[in-house]
Amino acid sequence: MLFTFPPEALSCNWVNQTVTEALNLGLDAIDDGGAPLDWPGSLPADKRDVLRRRTGLQPKLIAFWDKYSDLSLADRTCLRDAIARQTNLPLVYSDVALPCPCLNDIPAEIHDAVKALSEYLFGQLGAIKENGKALRDIQFETCQNHGVRICPYCGLDYFLPVGTKRNALDHLMPISKYPFASADFKNLPPTCHSCNSLYKLDQDILFDNAGARRSCSDPYAGPVYQLKLNGSVFGEGNEVQGFIMPRWQINFDGPTAQQAETWDAVYEIKSRLVTTLDADLLSWVRHFASWFIREIGTGKSSDEVAETLPRYIENVIQDHFEDRAFLKAEAFRFLSHSCADPINGNEIKEWLWGFVEYAV
Repeated sequence: MLFTFPPEALSCNWVNQTVTEALNLGLDAIDDGGAPLDWPGSLPADKRDVLRRRTGLQPKLIAFWDKYSDLSLADRTCLRDAIARQTNLPLVYSDVALPCPCLNDIPAEIHDAVKALSEYLFGQLGAIKENGKALRDIQFETCQNHGVRICPYCGLDYFLPVGTKRNALDHLMPISKYPFASADFKNLPPTCHSCNSLYKLDQDILFDNAGARRSCSDPYAGPVYQLKLNGSVFGEGNEVQGFIMPRWQINFDGPTAQQAETWDAVYEIKSRLVTTLDADLLSWVRHFASWFIREIGTGKSSDEVAETLPRYIENVIQDHFEDRAFLKAEAFRFLSHSCADPINGNEIKEWLWGFVEYAV
């Protein structure tokens, strides 16, 4: 991730925890040889008035408890372990030694009841309201009020503003594999359409394609990473509009490599950034050339053009993530650094100077 969501966006994150508590109370009663409390006494007191009005909840809990009653002791233990592990958020993201059974690891006889409850709870995030606003809308509005306008997974696409169509909620742990975290906002960060629907899809963020356990960033606490282009080489990349682009080397500067590797593997971040750099670099350089002429004037040497790059980065490129500024700034830092190369620096300076010269 490039940055995190504000923890304040979890202020309305109670549905998954509350219903899981009610579910477990019923399972405890069955394990003790009894039966769950009559409705709505099985619901935690602090949310009882809200949840008792959700008419679809009671039959789904009862169906779950009925199926659980028929399970063997070993199968009950397996199921309860899955509930405990999947709801242990956000620890499950970082602790690769922590097992996390998925839907296929629990008894098949109870799958339908599990799916029905998990899908219902996810839908309630858009149905249950506080002060006239749905819980998922409160979550997103809080994010936007704290300045989150860009998807932190790619840094490329804007979120739709509050009041328009809802943005996607990405199940980091897919609901098809980890149903007991289906309605936990810790597992449901907003994402752009590209990240959610074109790249992540139903990928398992906890296990790679070989089945090896991996760690990922907590969307509310990180770690986060800064893009670097160290190792990129000017003039050895793809051809765009008759120009040879740099051979881009995307690096992530952060506390550990593990979460960054997962981030890249799931969302294909590096390849998407390379495509964006190739597509946008020439327009960025042409804007720099226009700015140079307005601010500095014409008839300047290639050395004078190159010397203004740090000033352009500092004073013109927007801060942080608006309009892909994080990527644009790093591209210009790469160009500035390349101009100082003892072997190819003069060639790169002339390349930049040409844009200024022909912008007149």
